[in-house]
Amino acid sequence: MAEDIQTKFKLQYFDSPSAGRLALMTMDNGFDYTRPNVFGEGALRSLAEALDELESQEDVKGLLLTGKQFIFAVGADTSEFQGIDGDRVREGIETGHELFSRITALPYPTLAAINGACMGGGLEIALHCDYRTISTGAAAIAFPEVFLSILPGWGGTQLTPRLIGGAKALEVIVTNALNNNKMLTPAQAVDLGLGDRLIESAGFLEDSRELLERIVAGEETITRDVELEAGLDEALEQTRAFVDNKVHGATQAPYEAIDCIEFAARGGDLAEGRKREIEAMTELLPANQAQAAIYAFDLTQRRIKKQPWKPDVKGRRIRKMAVIGSGLMGAQMGALFLQRYEVPLVMKDIDQGVLDKAREHIGGEVDKLVQKGRINPGKGEFLKGLVTYTLDYEPVAGADFVIEAVLERMDLKKAIFADLEEVLDDDAVLATNTSSLSVGEMASDLEHPERVVGFHFFNPIAVMPFLEIVRPESSSDEAIATAFEVAKKIKKSAVQCADTPAFIVNRMLTRFNGAGIEAIRRGNTFREVDDAYKAMGLPMGPFELFGFVGIKVAFHTAETLHEAFPDRFPLDDNFARIAELDVDGIYDWGSGGEPYQEILDLVEVEEGAEKWSAEEIQRRAKEAAADEARIMVADGAVVDARDIDTGMLLGAGFPFFLGGICKHLDQTGISQEVTGSELVTEQDAAFA
Repeated sequence: MAEDIQTKFKLQYFDSPSAGRLALMTMDNGFDYTRPNVFGEGALRSLAEALDELESQEDVKGLLLTGKQFIFAVGADTSEFQGIDGDRVREGIETGHELFSRITALPYPTLAAINGACMGGGLEIALHCDYRTISTGAAAIAFPEVFLSILPGWGGTQLTPRLIGGAKALEVIVTNALNNNKMLTPAQAVDLGLGDRLIESAGFLEDSRELLERIVAGEETITRDVELEAGLDEALEQTRAFVDNKVHGATQAPYEAIDCIEFAARGGDLAEGRKREIEAMTELLPANQAQAAIYAFDLTQRRIKKQPWKPDVKGRRIRKMAVIGSGLMGAQMGALFLQRYEVPLVMKDIDQGVLDKAREHIGGEVDKLVQKGRINPGKGEFLKGLVTYTLDYEPVAGADFVIEAVLERMDLKKAIFADLEEVLDDDAVLATNTSSLSVGEMASDLEHPERVVGFHFFNPIAVMPFLEIVRPESSSDEAIATAFEVAKKIKKSAVQCADTPAFIVNRMLTRFNGAGIEAIRRGNTFREVDDAYKAMGLPMGPFELFGFVGIKVAFHTAETLHEAFPDRFPLDDNFARIAELDVDGIYDWGSGGEPYQEILDLVEVEEGAEKWSAEEIQRRAKEAAADEARIMVADGAVVDARDIDTGMLLGAGFPFFLGGICKHLDQTGISQEVTGSELVTEQDAAFA
């Protein structure tokens, strides 16, 4: 990270009538809470200087460590990780251990006042203090390292088990990280034992200082009773099984973390435990998985938030919204728009029964907010009162942003847009949630086609963070800017793509999964294919995925792509026959997870065909993906290969340790073999 936002450790001193002279060490990079404190080389130098000064002060009786407003520290500066070699890793990890251990060795009580977000190395430096207070306003507390295919390397795997026990440490460091990087609330962190006191944010620093004074003066004692091995054997077995199911052995970080935690929980020597962390990090951080994860982290946490595709114009102000089609997807959209915008919302459908179900869903989501204490009952009733459920178009008049969520039929969508144009202002934005149809064609008969954009959600809407904003040639800058502003308001990560068949995620997934479908014709079983894909580290194989998204939906996308690109997207006869069945997936999970017999009865194997090995299936899938990624960038479907990776990470659940499909293909050399060069170029075209 640039030197001008280097985190510095600033020292102040104050005198306490009861405790004597105390030191306050504040971590501060000079910016507000939007630029959190991180630990890079400069920060560690600053800490060394602060500790030199502290150790020279003979009359200090206690230390209070805290962060700038709303931020404690969020760990190491990941921008220094890219391309790092083992020697630099070892030097950085050893330096962190040495410096943090000096805090523990101070000859007086030390207290970390966790006033805000506290993650990774930030939590580790806090663990090196004798005591910890946590503010009720702290945004998030976590060890995210395993999510990034590394492990807590500055004492986290050794000190956490000693503080809260091995079983809880496994949950905090491994399970939470692989559960989509789950964060702890302040109350949860204190309940687990990571903090000694939960203190209201108002007056937090003062109350923490007073606690330190009482500890130094001997007026208050904090004791802990920790059974390091309580429930450890069962927790180890469950955690290893969980990790196997999540990563299928494709990254070593969680397994290394488990081993380090077990060593500490079994009473291993702390100095030896620190050495184990250093050795593990020296191997893990330069490896492909961690480097891919750092790349993925940058895409999803930094690059996408800059919205480089958004036109430099102001979008339309949103004072009223409408959803046309109130079924499963439409109702989810309505609930999200209502909660985020709190403006009048119209839910339109042709079926009163569908509207009644939408009312039940949206009202139920509001009730959940009330039950969780996020809004009061009066606010809940106010929000419900903002929604109009109607069979007619007249109540839609005056809406600024309208999205259709009806069946994937071009004639139906065009008719709806024509009806909407009769009641809306000329510059109201019309959005479509189509997953594969041409947005430009949808708008072609309108008087104002420039108002139409694609706004493709992924199901389930409340969970999936990704949006594809589709820009046909006819769309205006204002309409696209509005779409990006809506995405930001509803807290979705949006990537722009051109109006090409199936857009980004569905197009790439269909090509990538094509090898699996072809393997069935060659005699491979559905389970063999899914296992081959999962062995690459994917959360599920293509046929498990079909059950998740719906076989008919997947086949409709395949049809769309076949019509557009028949040479690259052949339409498989087995797939077509299966899509005609009334089944909810390939596997009958209610009867042991075997494929439905009616599906097996339909499958035809090519005469004389030989099964593919798992390696052959993987190879063909990757080669097809590399070819399609090259074409998607070349034909302008996306601006940069990073857009494909972002979509696959956030919209298809590709694990961070693969970095998305393009990064993985580059790292494994497939892209160079297939296309002649790497897909992820040094220059990001989105910022060109």
